[in-house]
Amino acid sequence: MVDFHIYEVGPRDGLQNTDVNVPTGAKIDLIRRLEGIGFSGIEVASFVHPKWVPHMADAEQVFLGVGKKHSVLVPNERGMQRALDAGATHFNIFYSPSEVFNKRNLAIDRKTAVGEYRKMLYGIPKENIRVYLSCFFGCPEEGPLDEGLLRECVQEAALLGDTAVLCDTVGMATLQDIANASNFKHEIYGDLALHLHHKEGDEERALALVSEAITYGITTIDSSIGGLGGCPFMPESGGNLATESLVGWAVDNGLDCGVSLLALSPAFEWLGEHL
Repeated sequence: MVDFHIYEVGPRDGLQNTDVNVPTGAKIDLIRRLEGIGFSGIEVASFVHPKWVPHMADAEQVFLGVGKKHSVLVPNERGMQRALDAGATHFNIFYSPSEVFNKRNLAIDRKTAVGEYRKMLYGIPKENIRVYLSCFFGCPEEGPLDEGLLRECVQEAALLGDTAVLCDTVGMATLQDIANASNFKHEIYGDLALHLHHKEGDEERALALVSEAITYGITTIDSSIGGLGGCPFMPESGGNLATESLVGWAVDNGLDCGVSLLALSPAFEWLGEHL
């Protein structure tokens, strides 16, 4: 039995924000190299408007190229319909306790976003839905967020899906924040996961947060191969926690995450070839 699980977000969250627009075939190749090596899931595409995230304009082609077992990000009803038409069955949605984030990313406020998600997800099994709570640990413009607001967001997320993913979108979380957030785990029917960004040279802080989260029973951690990615709509967003760093940290600490560094070798080769 593994000590914690890794959810790989590189093909979507990683590639959406690279300097190079990776060709569709190369994206499919990366996903195939990441399949079957022990991840709890892989996020492969985002059905957002190409005007806002041009690197995800080929979402349909990528998804159809890798089969129908992986998750996709859907920001609204139009994106959901595109995903359904492509045959998707597992969905990731996002909003934030920060209204600054919601306005920049969704162009609506949180309550409106939650209402629209309820409608568009009707009939989708909750176990097929992950809910990303962006800027959960603070917003660069709004600062730290009220604990009551955070609790309300987690409870909303638990009604929409089976996993609330707490996102440190701008690298503000502290060990105490993780300890406080773990209390919400006992108040919902569902699971909590952690999605970490960090500034350059600050990856050790992110790994310390992982250690704290696992101690408190949060045992699914998002990461991105090569540390690729970051939020394009929050200027202070750093890179994602690198999958290889997370796996290496697990090895150093005698923990089993279900993924080995050797198994990641083909994905490292891909990075060298394409980025």
